[in-house]
Amino acid sequence: MRDPRARILSVVGGLTATFALSVGIHSARADELADLRANQELLQRRIDQLAQGANIPAGGAPAAPAGGPQVGMTMAGGSFPRSFLIPGTDTSLRVGGFVDLTMLYFLSGGTGPIGNYSTNAGNNGAVQGLPLDIHGQTVPGGGTVAVNLNHSKGNGVFEWSPQQSKLTVETRTPTAYGEARTVFEFDWSGCSAFSGQPSANFSCSSSIIGGGNSILPRLRFAYGTLGGLLVGQANSLMNDPDADAETLEFGNVVGSGGRVRIPQVRYTVTGPWGSSFAVSAESATTDTAYPFGFAGSDTVVSSLPGGPGTNAAPAFCNSVACSPAGGGGVAATNASKSPAPDLNYALYFSQPWGHVDLSGVVRDLEVNDGRFISRNYLGYGGQFSGHVITPWFGWEKDVITWHAVAGTAAGNYMNGGASTWVSLATNFTVPTTCATPIPGCGTGVGAAFSNQAASNVLIHPVTAWGGNVGYQHWWAPNLRSNVAFGIAHQDVSTNLIGPSQDIVVNKELVTAFVNLVWNPVPFITTGVEYFWGHRQVVANLKGDENVIVAKFRVTF
Repeated sequence: MRDPRARILSVVGGLTATFALSVGIHSARADELADLRANQELLQRRIDQLAQGANIPAGGAPAAPAGGPQVGMTMAGGSFPRSFLIPGTDTSLRVGGFVDLTMLYFLSGGTGPIGNYSTNAGNNGAVQGLPLDIHGQTVPGGGTVAVNLNHSKGNGVFEWSPQQSKLTVETRTPTAYGEARTVFEFDWSGCSAFSGQPSANFSCSSSIIGGGNSILPRLRFAYGTLGGLLVGQANSLMNDPDADAETLEFGNVVGSGGRVRIPQVRYTVTGPWGSSFAVSAESATTDTAYPFGFAGSDTVVSSLPGGPGTNAAPAFCNSVACSPAGGGGVAATNASKSPAPDLNYALYFSQPWGHVDLSGVVRDLEVNDGRFISRNYLGYGGQFSGHVITPWFGWEKDVITWHAVAGTAAGNYMNGGASTWVSLATNFTVPTTCATPIPGCGTGVGAAFSNQAASNVLIHPVTAWGGNVGYQHWWAPNLRSNVAFGIAHQDVSTNLIGPSQDIVVNKELVTAFVNLVWNPVPFITTGVEYFWGHRQVVANLKGDENVIVAKFRVTF
């Protein structure tokens, strides 16, 4: 078979000769001959480039030239969609993402000026801190609850933000040990009131307060793989995004399992019947509900005087009244500790009709005040999730999705944030000074004030459960609707956390949405959604939200 480079040279050479002859017949001026020589040189350089670019074997993968990158080498398609081969290497690179503007209009339940700028009305978002409908209710031990003004002014609140915009960089390289892959992904949801930033941080504010919408980038994923090994920050093994319903806001419905964006080490093996099995060791936190607020094992309570984990002196010292009142000058203490990573597993089956995923977690939790309290607890949880394509009634693309999750001391593996779903509940507030009540062991004098004894401290693992279901229907090849419902519940003892936290700690969240999503062209997504959320705290006070969501997204 004739060399393709020879064919290229013959064709271009013939065209060049014909052109030269024609010029010679019609004009013999020296400047035209000079132009002809310049054109010939340009054609020759292009022939060399084409010849190098044609060095592609029958398999379709561009061959790496000897001696590294070459001048004039053309870029070839990469090993996965929308990627290209880096010249001189066998590494494929893709840079992608999207620009997104999402609007939320709270018909009711808006946070107004007391919350951070957000496009998340659902899970791990606004629903977890909805203003409560308080109108004279009483809480045992706490008296009449003050009227919540945020609930009264939460109607008609408008927000929009580009924080969901995303940038992704991915590489893939073949090796003798399997494919090596790297992923970096960022969005612009980096503002957090609990990240040690000052309360006047303009990145949390609107353009009116900050003088410009200076939101911050946030690292979502940063991991590398080699064959079945993954190391870095990725979603938890107990998280199954393939079973999520499609929503336009940032959070989705409650009731799914797993955590997102967690540092970990994971190994995956493939099996028969489209199966894969994976295990991982993931970054841990002992998330605990205290009478003074929530604190995880990485929460520095003394740095948060106005937020969860406040270090204000409590009224009760380990469930016994402090003396003098106010704790006798003893500040509340965070005793949460994480002695080991969380161990996760997942068994995943992929089939033409959909998929199912069986996953779980085992955790080692510890409460340790550095004195007389050192207690360990076993946390565990499991999830069953999946999706099924429904070709019934001729609807070939319609899909049903679901999650069902439950556990004891599973905490934020309920996938709603550690500040909402807790692993442990305790009456512990101040460091212990003795094992059992004895005179002088406490903030007062005498046996009556033995309020810092370790035997007074009670710690209970928290049981939680949740689930959701979604349905997607395609009206046309570029037009679809989604409807979903989710619920999540946890049992936290009011006798442990006390009346001040009864009106803060969530007992149950319920969410639902329905939307219409349109792709006018394949890389543009727009749509409108109605989202409803319901919040109930341990004291059985309730709050609701009704939200209209709209989106415009351009993918690149």
